[in-house]
Amino acid sequence: MRTKVLKIVPLVTLLLAFISGFSGFFLLKEKVSGKAYKAAFTAMDSYRSRHPEEHQRFLAVVDYSKPSYLKRMVIIDLKSGDQSFFWASHGINSGELYANQFSNAPESNMSSLGLYKTLETYFGDHGIAIRLEGLDPIMNSNALFRDIVLHSADYVSLKYILLNLATFNSPMIGRSNGCFVVSPRDIDEIEQKLNQGAFLYAWREPP
Repeated sequence: MRTKVLKIVPLVTLLLAFISGFSGFFLLKEKVSGKAYKAAFTAMDSYRSRHPEEHQRFLAVVDYSKPSYLKRMVIIDLKSGDQSFFWASHGINSGELYANQFSNAPESNMSSLGLYKTLETYFGDHGIAIRLEGLDPIMNSNALFRDIVLHSADYVSLKYILLNLATFNSPMIGRSNGCFVVSPRDIDEIEQKLNQGAFLYAWREPP
């Protein structure tokens, strides 16, 4: 038994080293599609046309057509045009590596698509979190009732992706109960940009 363990451990170590060497390649791939950008700006402009008094500076776009190992959330500074990319989870019942199913229903444990507005920041079970108001009457109007928020968790990390690969699972980050979950390393930067009044748009290419 000991000999088998000694053989397995080096194999896992080599696998992790191999994957780490190629992780940069994965992260350099396209993260948010042009279609997702276009849909997000269309939804935001439509909302702003009805609410000209609002002047949000930041727009976050989550492209759920991308696999979860990619940093598929971009935060755009609408004044400077600067962009920053981050990992973002999807709901456990929305899919595994990809998010394929979405719901606005309570207790569905699925992600919801559409345009959101960020509200106040608070400290919850996962530390810093941002409340979200769903602005789409069909796709995400129950966000507040479902307690769909943006928060961080340890399962959104490169370490978790490598662990899944080392145990012969798909290279996915962890999944949530429907919340937008980001890396603990990124939550401070994300909170500073999105607190109170930014937009967040979740998109998936229609089947």
